[in-house]
Amino acid sequence: MSVPKAFILHLERAISRAANVRSLKARLPIESEILAAVDGAELSRAEIDRACARRRFKPGYPFALTATEVGVFLSHRAAWRRIVDEKLDFAAIFEDDAQIDPDVFAGLIEFVTAERAAWDYVLMPAAAVRNGTAVARRGALTLVRPDAPPLRAIGQIVSRAAAERLLDRTLPFDRPVDTFLQMTWITGQPVLVASPSPVRDVSRETGGTTVQRRSMGLAERIHHEAMRPIYRAQVLARYRKHMAHESN
Repeated sequence: MSVPKAFILHLERAISRAANVRSLKARLPIESEILAAVDGAELSRAEIDRACARRRFKPGYPFALTATEVGVFLSHRAAWRRIVDEKLDFAAIFEDDAQIDPDVFAGLIEFVTAERAAWDYVLMPAAAVRNGTAVARRGALTLVRPDAPPLRAIGQIVSRAAAERLLDRTLPFDRPVDTFLQMTWITGQPVLVASPSPVRDVSRETGGTTVQRRSMGLAERIHHEAMRPIYRAQVLARYRKHMAHESN
C-alpha cells in the first residue's frame, strides 16, 4: 500500500485563505501538496461548454452553474486525476477553507488504512452526521453510511478505485460537485462519513465563500428559494431508494 498523501485545493487569487492553507499543510501528519484550483473566472465559454451539460441526469438540477462552480468541480477532478496518475492507494482532499484536528485526522488515517476493505470514499464533513448505519468501528472512530449524505465536499478520503469511477462518470457534469457526489445511483460510488470528523469549516474566518452568484431579481430569487428544497427532497428520496436497493 502506498504512503497516504493529501491534496489541498487552493485558488491562488483567494489570498485571504493563503494563511489557512499554510496552517493546514503544516498540521497534516502525512505528505501534502497544495494543488492550484481551477479558476472559473479564467475559463472560456468553450471550456465551460465542454465540461458541463444542462440536465444530464435526473432529478434535473434547477439552476444554471456559475463559472466558479464549474471551476470547483474541475479542481476536484484534477485531484482525483492525480490519485490515479500517481497510483496512490488513497489520498485525502481538502478545500482551502478546511482546517483539521491533527490528532483526530492521524487516528482516522490509521483507522481507514486498517479498514481498507470497508470503504472507497469517505467524507470528512464540517458538521456532524447524526443518523446512519455504522460500517466499521475502531475506538471512538466510526465509518457511517449516512441516511442523508452531507452536502459539502470540504474534506474527502478517496481511493484510487473511487477516483477512477468518479472521473469516468462526472464529465460532462450538470451540477455542483457537492450534490453530484450525493447521487450514488449515478456515480456508483457509495459515500461513507467519518465520525467524528477531523474537519471544521473556517470560511467565515477567511473571507467567506468563493462561490459567488450574480445578483438576482426578486422573481429569480423566489424561484431559487422555491426550487432548492424541492430539488434536495428529490435527491434524498432517490438516495434512500438506492441505498435500500443496495442493502437487499
